[in-house]
Amino acid sequence: MQLLGDIIIIMEFRELSEEEFERARFGCDNFLQSVEMYRRHKALGREAYLVGVRDKKTQAVVAKGVIMTHKWYLGKKLCRVPGGWVLDYEAKNWQEVLGFLTEQAKEFCAQRGGIVIEIAPNVVAQARDGENNIVRGGEDHLAVKAELVKLEYKYLGEYECTKWTYALDLKDKEAEEIFRSFREGHRRVMKKGIKSGVKIRELSNGELGILDGIIADTAKRRGFHDSGMDYYRTMKEHFGDKVWHMVAEAPRYVLAGKVEPEDEDDKKMAPIAAAMFVGSGEEVIYLCGGSRAEYKKLGAPHLIQWEMIQRAKEAGYIRHNFYGMKPVKGSGVYMFKQGFHGYVREMLGMFALPIGILGKIYVARLKEITYACIKGEEGN
Repeated sequence: MQLLGDIIIIMEFRELSEEEFERARFGCDNFLQSVEMYRRHKALGREAYLVGVRDKKTQAVVAKGVIMTHKWYLGKKLCRVPGGWVLDYEAKNWQEVLGFLTEQAKEFCAQRGGIVIEIAPNVVAQARDGENNIVRGGEDHLAVKAELVKLEYKYLGEYECTKWTYALDLKDKEAEEIFRSFREGHRRVMKKGIKSGVKIRELSNGELGILDGIIADTAKRRGFHDSGMDYYRTMKEHFGDKVWHMVAEAPRYVLAGKVEPEDEDDKKMAPIAAAMFVGSGEEVIYLCGGSRAEYKKLGAPHLIQWEMIQRAKEAGYIRHNFYGMKPVKGSGVYMFKQGFHGYVREMLGMFALPIGILGKIYVARLKEITYACIKGEEGN
């Protein structure tokens, strides 16, 4: 029971059915906090729970979360809520809801051997522009960060989460207008790719080896984590048509430096870039990608992004999220994404709530990480 002014708000914490979880919608909904991701986790043989807070009077779910557990030592577990607690952070009583949810989730996890709850809310900390400057009067949820710290969550910055993303708004914009806004160099390389015969298409489930091979090569070259075939396959299995595996192909004669094809084999298409995207809430998210470095001048990664921007707009999504990057001057990934003329999204970051003595010892050893301290990054 929580007291809000002169009104008594009665809430209950409980496990939710998939239908209840799906029906409750909030502005910070995300693919990490979805029934699809819950099913994927369970299908992989992992422990996961759909939980939520319900207003007893209206029966409405006012907060929710997918809790995923990972085995630790001594039979204990790490409880993680990737994508963070999902609720209306603009509501008048969001502090009360968050506080009640935290208290109840802590007890819930403790009963199942949890020693910590790690969350990374899908909430923008401060509005920023394309150059990473804070936009005064824009979106600001630093009060949420302060409230979490007040509730004894330890702030960890970029620890095991995507804190900095880059996005492009699509709402009320025509495709031609969006294309014209791209950096001149981006438009030029894309036009060259199109003129050279580069084509973009969606891979079938039987062709995921193409995506896996290109990303694995890129990961090795650029030093970022390669998620692997199982990730690409299981994401498609559980998200269905909300996941796109895209490939950019070019005629073999073009790749060989020939002016025109000499035989039928020369006319065949060969893959030079690939990427995976997921539709979530109001946006399409670029999850991972790679390309053949020797064909950089054909702009294949640019054309894949442009294809998905158009698909996202046609499907009614209002934002194309290029996802993770580090807003560091000179970063190739940052510069690539900046070329699409969007803006930086600074998310709140990771927080860890200790449970019991072991939890306090575990969390005390975790150190805050900021992008200036991180070396190596995902790239194309």
